[in-house]
Amino acid sequence: MARPKGDAAATAARREAILDAALQVFAVAGFNGSSLKQVAEIVGITEAGILHHFKNKGALLLEVLKRREELGRPVVRDGHSNGIQEVLEWIAIQKENSTLPGIIELFTILSAEATAATHPAHDYFRERYNKVTRNFTGMFELLKRANFLATDESPEDLGASLVALSDGLQLQWLLNPEVDMPKLHIQFFRTVLNDAGWAALQARLG
Repeated sequence: MARPKGDAAATAARREAILDAALQVFAVAGFNGSSLKQVAEIVGITEAGILHHFKNKGALLLEVLKRREELGRPVVRDGHSNGIQEVLEWIAIQKENSTLPGIIELFTILSAEATAATHPAHDYFRERYNKVTRNFTGMFELLKRANFLATDESPEDLGASLVALSDGLQLQWLLNPEVDMPKLHIQFFRTVLNDAGWAALQARLG
């Protein structure tokens, strides 16, 4: 017999509530310093209630991370792009990040914890960094093809540098909210774009 639609909606709503609560808990204490009990208390259910929806704490963590999968990953288009739109989208992501301290803190804490091979999110973060770096590399390849770069550094090296800049600025911003992440990213692009590339970006920035 099919489950009534009302039950399915209630189950989905409870699952979302658990994910929201887990995000709060993991963002404050990380994975190692948090517990299912803390999550359960926020939602108003038992630990067994959480385990009804998620196999274990590690599975819950991965679902929280997947929920935010697209955050911090610019979309790279086909070869018809000159790369400027991708730069604009990355700057927009930085502006969005500046309104999400809990999310940024979560990723900063967990990415450090997950350097341990036994951490449940170790493989997730390895793959996430690979994807982000590949996307950045693609963005710089587009900029290079459009003759917008002022440097001979390879797109791969520029992509890795942008990842390092982003992570470093996020940590600084968490310690000092006055750090202007979007502004400092724009300054980075000013150093790697030539006059034509910078003019093209400025025309779109407004």
